[in-house]
Amino acid sequence: MAGHVFPISQYFTDAANGTLPQVSFVESDPFGTVNTETDEHPPANVQVGEKFTHDVVSALVNSRNWSSSAMFLSYDEHGGYYDHVSPPAAVPPDDIPPMVSPGDPFNAFNRYGVRVPAMVVSPYSSPHHVSHVVYDHTSILKFIETRFDLPPLTRRDAAADPMLDMFDFSRASLLHPVVPAAPVDPSGVAACSALHP
Repeated sequence: MAGHVFPISQYFTDAANGTLPQVSFVESDPFGTVNTETDEHPPANVQVGEKFTHDVVSALVNSRNWSSSAMFLSYDEHGGYYDHVSPPAAVPPDDIPPMVSPGDPFNAFNRYGVRVPAMVVSPYSSPHHVSHVVYDHTSILKFIETRFDLPPLTRRDAAADPMLDMFDFSRASLLHPVVPAAPVDPSGVAACSALHP
């Protein structure tokens, strides 16, 4: 990983200079106090995480790289305990059995979990589009593999949908978007903490 992992400041520098690499993964910061964590996990002030996302998107939109970019915004967890849609079946990634306790009903990696939010931010995003296709986290990997003509790493990403229905590559509908300001009210943490004691 040496030479490939950088602090978030490098992303903002590269965006400002128009020198973003062809593929970047940006990670929020799960460490700190309630008013410094940017990962939106309780009891952190969710506004700080939302401001982080705002700043990352703004940096891309205002970069010279914007006209040829696509940002996939997703979460690693669903943030709740209920979803009215049952998790569908999934292609197991490989033949390696998971290390689980005997009797664990979820022991084959052959089912998705509860849905998580996902958004595509790009000049070529289809405006006002809500996709009803089943994606998973490897759909982002599948998009990269499709874009760069790379082979899949596992059966899971080989079977994943590359999220192309989220785009209209015939025209850049969002070439000049306006990203509004995202102020943070530190007093808002009290309401967030009250919801997640």
